[in-house]
Amino acid sequence: MKNLESKLFLLIAFFIGTWGALFHAMQTGLIALGLIYNIVKYKDDFVMNIKKYKYYVAIPVIYILYSAVHTLIIVTSGKYAGLKPGFGIFEKEFLVFLLGVLYVISLKSFVSLRLLKQFLLCFCISVLTFNLVMLFHLGGENWFTAPQTVVQNLYASRFGGTKHFLNGEVYLDAQALQSYAAALIAYFFGIIRTKMGEKVIAFTAFALFVWLLSLTVTKSSILSFLCGFVIFNLYFFRKLSVWQRWMFIGVILLVGISGYIFRPASFDQRWIQLKQEIEDVNNGKLDGGSTLVPRIVFYQSCLKNIDSWGIWGLGVYTNVVSKQWYQASGNRVVASLTHSHNSYLQYWMLMGVVGLVFILSWFVYPVKSMICSKKYSFLALSLLVAFFIDSNFEVLLIVNDALPVVMFFLMMFYVFRDQFYALEHESD
Repeated sequence: MKNLESKLFLLIAFFIGTWGALFHAMQTGLIALGLIYNIVKYKDDFVMNIKKYKYYVAIPVIYILYSAVHTLIIVTSGKYAGLKPGFGIFEKEFLVFLLGVLYVISLKSFVSLRLLKQFLLCFCISVLTFNLVMLFHLGGENWFTAPQTVVQNLYASRFGGTKHFLNGEVYLDAQALQSYAAALIAYFFGIIRTKMGEKVIAFTAFALFVWLLSLTVTKSSILSFLCGFVIFNLYFFRKLSVWQRWMFIGVILLVGISGYIFRPASFDQRWIQLKQEIEDVNNGKLDGGSTLVPRIVFYQSCLKNIDSWGIWGLGVYTNVVSKQWYQASGNRVVASLTHSHNSYLQYWMLMGVVGLVFILSWFVYPVKSMICSKKYSFLALSLLVAFFIDSNFEVLLIVNDALPVVMFFLMMFYVFRDQFYALEHESD
C-alpha cells in the first residue's frame, strides 16, 4: 500500500486523541506496527537517527534497567514481605516510554510539514468526535426537546464524570486535558492561517473545544489551559499592529466578561466549595472535602514518610505501601485511593530521585533544545506548560488515558523541533 507509514501515523494521531483511551491495546499495537514498518522501510535512516538521538533513547533504557535492578533488590530483601508487589510499572516503561520514543524517532524519515499539520488535525478531529458522541450519549433525545436542561445537567454532572463506554473507561481529567490540547491547536491554526474561511473554522473549533472543557468543570485543567493560552498570546501579541492589538484586547475582554456573566451555576458551586475547603485547611479540619483538602492530606501523608522513599523510592510496592498511609490519614476520600494526586510526587515515590529526574527530563529536553537552537515553537511551549501544570494536580503521567497523549506530544516537540518552529514561520 502506497504511503502506508503516513496512513499509520495519522491513524495513530486519531487514537492518541481520546479514542485510544478506550482501546489501549489497539493503540499500542498500531504504534508497534508502525515502528516495525518504518524500521523495515527506512532501516538506514532509522539507524542514523538512533545514533543522533542516542542520549534521548537512553532515558527510558536506563530507567527500565534501574527499575529492574531496583525491583530485584527490594523484592528479595524481604523488607515488604507479605505485601503484594505491583509489576504493572514495567508495562508503561516498555509500551509508552521506550516504544513511543523509538516510534517517534522512526518518523524522522518521512514526516513533512504537511503531514505534521495533518497529524495535529487528526488529533483534533478525534477529540471532537469523541466529545460529540459523549454529548449525545449523555443527552440523547433531550437535545431536541430540552437542550437547556441537558446543558445544565452536563455542567452539574461535570460532563458525566469518568466515562464508561464500549467496555472502556476515560478518566475525566484525561478527557479535559485532550480538550484543552485540541483547543490550543485549533487556536494556533486560527492564528497562522491567512485564508478567512480557514480562520473562521479554526476559531469556531477553538470555541467549541473551550466549551467542552468548561463542561468538565475541572479547575486544574482550566488553569493549565489558561496558562498555555497566555503564553500563546504573549508571543503573537507582539506581531500585531497597534489597531490589531486594541481589537484583540477588546475581543478578549468581551469574551471574558460574557463568560463571567453567563457562567453556569456549577462554577459558582465549585468556587464556594474551594473557599470552604481553604477555610477547613486553615482550621485544621482535614477529614472531609473533595478537592483541596484531600490533596493536602495526600501530600502530608506522603511527605511524613519521606524517609522511607525520598532517595530510593518504594518501587513495585508503591501503591500497596502508600495505601496504608492514606487509610490511616482519617480522610475518607484519601483512604479510598492509591495515588498521590501529583504525577511528579508519584514518580518520586516510585523510583526515588531517579524516578523524579526521569519524568522531569521529558519536559526539560524540548525546552533545552529550543533554547540551544533559538528555535522556539510557541505551540509546543504552550502545550508543554499546560501539561506540566496540570500534572501537578493529577496523576496524568500515570493513568493510561493521558500518559500516551502527553508523552507522544513531548517526544514530537523534541524530535521535530525544527518542524514545529517552521509551522509558525511558514507563509501560506
